[in-house]
Amino acid sequence: MSRNSRDLNQSRRSFLRDLALAGGAAAAAGATAARAAPLPAADPAAEARPKGYRVTPHVSTYYAKARF
Repeated sequence: MSRNSRDLNQSRRSFLRDLALAGGAAAAAGATAARAAPLPAADPAAEARPKGYRVTPHVSTYYAKARF
C-alpha cells in the first residue's frame, strides 16, 4: 500500500466519522428543540364551533341534484 492511498483511506474514514458525529448532533439538537417549543395557545372560538358533519346549503343542493 502506498503512502498516498493510506492518506486517502484515512481521509475517507475521518470524513465518515465526522459525518456520523454531525448527524448525531443534529438529531439531538432537533429533539431538544422540539421538546422546548411552547405549545400554541388554544383558540376559544375554535372550540365553540361544532365539529363533524353538517348539512349546509351547498350540501343540500348536491343531495337534491344527486337524487333520481
